[in-house]
This record gives sequence, C-alpha cells and structure tokens, in this order.
Amino acid sequence: MTLLWALPVEAAVNTRCARLAPTGGGEVIVNECDRCRIVKITRKRPGNSVPVSRTFNVPAKSTFPVPFRGPGRSRVTSVQACEGDPGGAIELVNPKAKKKAETCINLKRNLRGAIVLANSCSACKAAMIERQDRSGTNGKRQVYKIKGLAAIEVPQLGAAKVGLVGTIDCPK
Repeated sequence: MTLLWALPVEAAVNTRCARLAPTGGGEVIVNECDRCRIVKITRKRPGNSVPVSRTFNVPAKSTFPVPFRGPGRSRVTSVQACEGDPGGAIELVNPKAKKKAETCINLKRNLRGAIVLANSCSACKAAMIERQDRSGTNGKRQVYKIKGLAAIEVPQLGAAKVGLVGTIDCPK
C-alpha cells in the first residue's frame, strides 16, 4: 500500500534557505537563497501561553535582525517565495500586471518657439493648462479640446509660465 501526501504550499519552497542564527543580543534570519523569501517566525516566551508570530521579507543572500529579545524560543514556521518570484504569491484580484498609464497630452515648443499641446493618442482628449506670472501667482486656467493625433497652439497671453494641470477623455 502506497500513501501519497500532498505537501503544503510552503513546502514547495526550500525551507533550508532561511534559518535563525543567534547573535550577541538576539537573533537574525539568514537567507542563503539567491531569491527573496517571506519568513514567518513564531516566538514562545516562558510564562506566556500565547506564542507571537511575525512575518519578515528577507532579501536574497542577506541577514535580517529579529526584534525578539530576552528569554524564549523562536522557530521558523514557514518560508515562502516573495511575490513576483517563482513559487511566490500572486495577486488574486488582478493577476495581470498593471500597465503604466500612457501619457497622451504633452506641452511642447514648435519650430517657431510657440507652445503647443500635442495629443499622441488616437482618442480625443481634454487638457487643462495654467498660465502664471513671473512670481508664480495669478494663475489663470483654461481647458482645450484636442482631437486624436493632433496639436494646437496655446497662446501665452502675457504669461511668463504655462503648465499642464491635467488631462481627461473628451466628454461625449
């Protein structure tokens, strides 16, 4: 008769990678793996019936000081790969990596030196600019609607500074 046991997820990661090592004033976690590890340590103190558990992210091939001091027994209860590493945790809510939002609207200068709002996306965008005087005060804001893959010239109207405040999709 053959018995097969299903190993817990923590057992899939090499538990020998992380260990506790005593130091003069306490203990440190030693990670001997070449990848980051999430190490859970349980500490039992004499006279206290409830053990304390703490979880630490330990970088690859490094040591990490443990905040436990005084009498008691500490032990490593689980070792897991860090999120993003093979065998590590995955984000269940949104498992696909989030893309960085594309910047569609940019303030540029054209060949004549005039300020231009350029839309590099194919969709229509609305952009708000702010004009300020030399001291950075007296800010006046204005909104422009820019068609996809188009550019429009922004008059300075006597302002010393012109800046992009924000952009949104065109209202429909």
